[in-house]
Formats: sequence, structure tokens, C-alpha cells
Amino acid sequence: MVISHKFKYLYIELPHTASTAISAELCENYDGQKILRKHAKYHEFLKQANPDEKKYFVFSGIRNPLDDISSMYLKFKSNHKNRFTTPSEWKRNGGSIPDRTLKRYEFVQKEQDFEKYFFKYFNTPYNNWSCLAHKDFDHVIKFENLQGDFEKTLDLLKIEQVRPLPMVNKTKLKKKKYYDFYETQKLQNHALKVCGGFMKEWDYERPQNWAVYDERLMDKIRYKLSKVVRNFYYRYV
Repeated sequence: MVISHKFKYLYIELPHTASTAISAELCENYDGQKILRKHAKYHEFLKQANPDEKKYFVFSGIRNPLDDISSMYLKFKSNHKNRFTTPSEWKRNGGSIPDRTLKRYEFVQKEQDFEKYFFKYFNTPYNNWSCLAHKDFDHVIKFENLQGDFEKTLDLLKIEQVRPLPMVNKTKLKKKKYYDFYETQKLQNHALKVCGGFMKEWDYERPQNWAVYDERLMDKIRYKLSKVVRNFYYRYV
């Protein structure tokens, strides 16, 4: 989380949305200061913020779930920055990677197959902790339009941009478009069933060459219920 008292903004770092690059740039060139921890959530900030800070301009990021999932798969496959085989990175040793994530890494290393990975780990409606408060923020930067939306953020804050946003922490091996990972009709339909609610909420279109998925009432209900459950989990668990 990054705050600027000079420009009166607060940046919430949602994982996998170029938050490392944005945070570094804010701290280097736009009077940003790191507070709480990297992926702290907005309600945690509100508990310790003063009345003036609660009025600051709040922004964060969002990403197409189809892209997020394929990118994470490639991080497992390439052992991104050797994090998954470095014991000090593991949560049980004081790091940030929980055992459930290590199990996914082990599965990908063994199977090396995106379709098997997707069907094994993605069977409930996709969501992340953006469900907590993102819709109430002053601006949300889409990962797919990173440079343009970052520039727009600075414009809304009436800050002159110093330079284009540098890219850091890029995933290795990503040589094809995210939608090319979803090769079969079966996989595409399942992806839209799992990710469709989130995509619709954040105005992400299905890839043009994919067949239209007939969203059912139960899919909508499951997505809404999943948001309630996740909201509770991210706040209290």
C-alpha cells in the first residue's frame, strides 16, 4: 500500500496487476510512501487512518481473470524468481507463499499441462479481494491498459507525469496470448463458466473466436454467493 500526503492519494496493491511497478514508480517519482504491508486491504487502512486521510483519492488495479490464471500457471512452470523452491519464501518459514500454493507449483511441475491445472483448481466462480471495495474506489487501472490508465490516474490527481511506467517483475515464458492457453471448446466453456461473472462485472469481453457461453441463472447466483463468502473470508479470516 502506498500513500502520498502531498498529493493526497492512496494506492491499494492488488496482486498480479503490475502493483510492484506502480508502487515503485509512485514512491520514486510521485511522493509515495509505503505503509502497512504490500497487499494490505482498504478496510485495514481505514482502521488507522485519520479523518483527512479517509478522504484521499483511492485507486487500485484489476486484471482479466483469463490472463491472470494463465500468467500464474507460467510462474509455476518457470519457478518465477525461484520463489517456490526457496524455503525462506514459504509461509511456514516466515515468507508469503502458503502450502496450498506450493502444492499448485508441484502439480504444474509434474503435469506441465495447463488444461489439467485449470480443471483441477478452478471449479468455483473466480474472484479476488477486489470484491471488498474496488467498486467504491475513485479509479481502477486495468492491467490491459496499464500505461494509459496510469496516465489517467495522474491526470485525475492533477499530477504531471514524469515518464512512462517502467515494467518490472514480468512473467517468464509468456510468448503467446493468454487466450491461446484455452485451446479446446470444453476448456473455453469451463473458463467462461468460472470467470464469466467477474468478466461481466469488470467489462471484459470473451475472446472473439470463442463460442458464446449460455450463462445460466445458477451461474449468476453462484457468483453472487461467492462474493459474499469471499468478502467475509478476506475481512475476517
